[in-house]
Amino acid sequence: MAKRAWVLVIVGVLGALLVWRQSRTQTPAPLLQWTNVVALVSPPPGLGWDRLEAHPAVEEAVQGVDPDRLREALEDAGLQGLWVAVSPEAVAGAERPLAQRLASGGVVRGFRGEALTRHGLLYVVDDTHWPVALSDRVLARVARRILEGSAPPPLDAFPEELTQPQAVEILVLLSEGRGPRLWRSARAQSIAEGLVTAALAARERWEERTETMGGPLGDRLDQFDVEVAFLFDDGTFDPGAVSLIDALVKSQHGVAYEQPARWRYLLPWATRAADTPTDAYRRLFRDNDLPEDSFERRDMRLYRLRMQTVSIDQGSAGSRRARVPSGSED
Repeated sequence: MAKRAWVLVIVGVLGALLVWRQSRTQTPAPLLQWTNVVALVSPPPGLGWDRLEAHPAVEEAVQGVDPDRLREALEDAGLQGLWVAVSPEAVAGAERPLAQRLASGGVVRGFRGEALTRHGLLYVVDDTHWPVALSDRVLARVARRILEGSAPPPLDAFPEELTQPQAVEILVLLSEGRGPRLWRSARAQSIAEGLVTAALAARERWEERTETMGGPLGDRLDQFDVEVAFLFDDGTFDPGAVSLIDALVKSQHGVAYEQPARWRYLLPWATRAADTPTDAYRRLFRDNDLPEDSFERRDMRLYRLRMQTVSIDQGSAGSRRARVPSGSED
């Protein structure tokens, strides 16, 4: 009897421990790597982030409307980012305080989303080194030459700003009056490398589909605008935050997912064409032979995608349509 009583006690303790663990707020794994963060609201347990009142300059800047001032205050304090409340119903606009814009999931110049959870949002300083204006004009011209069939220039022939080491994803897109026709992107360790790789991939893709694309690319290219853009992750959705997708994917965002050795995305214009961002994800899953309810697969990472156009070279009969900057802020 005594032995049986001890067994029951042990089973009871283990059961209570399991319930306690399941009831605890778990810290999303993507948050654990970040240390120099200031928290506007209480962070998940186990994260020793500074509270906002410990940094008066940051506190003042985040209640203002100037993103550059906030970025400078963070950098002066040795901080990388901010943890903010999630408030998707908040109104976002350039005239609103930055704290409100961030809490709403809005796009703020100089920052990018890192983690999107139901308990809060982590934004970090965007360290992307954008090309200077002179280099901007070069990018699409180089892409067009490669698409025409020319050998790509060696990397050391590019301006130094374009070969500066940084992890980037570069998109090369061909468009006409009816909209985008073909595009390819490439991840690389410099803008120049990504540009060459993406342009070659776009040319190869056209050659694979020459008949359905209406003939050889060389015969058609003059009719197209060639656009070069950055693609970058603007926040990973925590599995528990799937319900926030429609609120946090803004008009500037595309949707994307990544699995081991496989990733797919819809650009912002295609995402906006869906009834909701959730429907855009469903289309993305369906187009890639996945069940439409794949939102919580353990092998999948869902994220918002931003597209920042940096260069356009117009063709003689290209789109010439009025453009809304794809990376504009709220």
